[in-house]
Amino acid sequence: MRHYHLSCILFFFKINVLLAVNPVDVTSLSIKLSFQQTIDHYYSFDEGDEIIFNLEMIKGRHIKSIEITALPSNILLSEFKTKKLVNQRIKVKKKCVVRFRFYSSSITKRVCRVKIQRIPSDASKNNFNTDWKWKVIRDTTYVNYSEDSLTGYTTIHFKEKKRELKGEKLEEILVFDKSQKVHSCFKGNNRTYLKVGLPRLTNTEFREERLVSWAYWVGVGEESQNAYQDNLKSIKNVTKSVASYYTTPLGALAIGEITNLILPNIGEDVQYYFIRDYENTQLFLNEKQFLQFDMGKGRAAYGRSDRFPEGDFYIALSNDNKITPINVNVKVIAMKQIQLYEDVVYNRERKEPQYVTLYKTRMKINETKIRIPVE
Repeated sequence: MRHYHLSCILFFFKINVLLAVNPVDVTSLSIKLSFQQTIDHYYSFDEGDEIIFNLEMIKGRHIKSIEITALPSNILLSEFKTKKLVNQRIKVKKKCVVRFRFYSSSITKRVCRVKIQRIPSDASKNNFNTDWKWKVIRDTTYVNYSEDSLTGYTTIHFKEKKRELKGEKLEEILVFDKSQKVHSCFKGNNRTYLKVGLPRLTNTEFREERLVSWAYWVGVGEESQNAYQDNLKSIKNVTKSVASYYTTPLGALAIGEITNLILPNIGEDVQYYFIRDYENTQLFLNEKQFLQFDMGKGRAAYGRSDRFPEGDFYIALSNDNKITPINVNVKVIAMKQIQLYEDVVYNRERKEPQYVTLYKTRMKINETKIRIPVE
């Protein structure tokens, strides 16, 4: 009887040994991690598989984290600051792709050796393919939207008011005409000045004024007066036959109609300076260094300028005659441009598009890629 029981025990032991399932190697590899690096590996496992996971550090004290996840999001194992794992067993409940994630935050390089095995639920599944493939999942949705559709045009009549130039003209303005006595060197102060104010400009909605330029005449004594009268006669002879905006030689000079004037060839002379401000004029009177923007010396002189279209300036006079005082005649003529505007109303029309709103639906297909087992 004992011999019979012993034989039965030996028989069932042999059957269990024959039916026992040995671990199947999935992979054996070395993982090298740099600073702040994450490395993922993916393998497929069958339903009922048991994963055997081994890890051993080769370089470095530990690895920051290890995470084993059954995709898409079922975490099977999570370890931190791992130095070594021996035969860590993980049960797989259903066929899936498992992600093995390794992360290092160390500045120095980390190297670990990893071995992954699987124990199938029975021996018939030993040859299960642990590879994976991509599967594209298409999700169709319908989106409501509206759009405007052109149906035609409507004519809109309206009035447009535009500001237009009605006319323009040049106006000659006598800015300054004065005779100034300048003492000799021995008689008194041989320096003096005259203040000249250029015309103020008026600008409104329908009137715009601009100072084109100004011209001057500086002459000494009766000789310069006679020369200026000769210039005036020659200008009047010209304006009798030609329509003109000017009536004086300086007006013609200011707009560039003439470039030369008659000058006296006898008489005393004067030194003159054009000064911008009162402070420098006082420096001139006190025989100190001063700033000027034009100067000259002669029995008579003339010139044209478009500087300083508004405001005041000063004409300083100096007599270098030791005995004889002089009378200096100064004339300044400005030419002003005047533009006149008016509002003109025009009848206009425009085409205005007409739309109707259409409500539609369009199909939208979203594609998502997921990892699935090959088998």
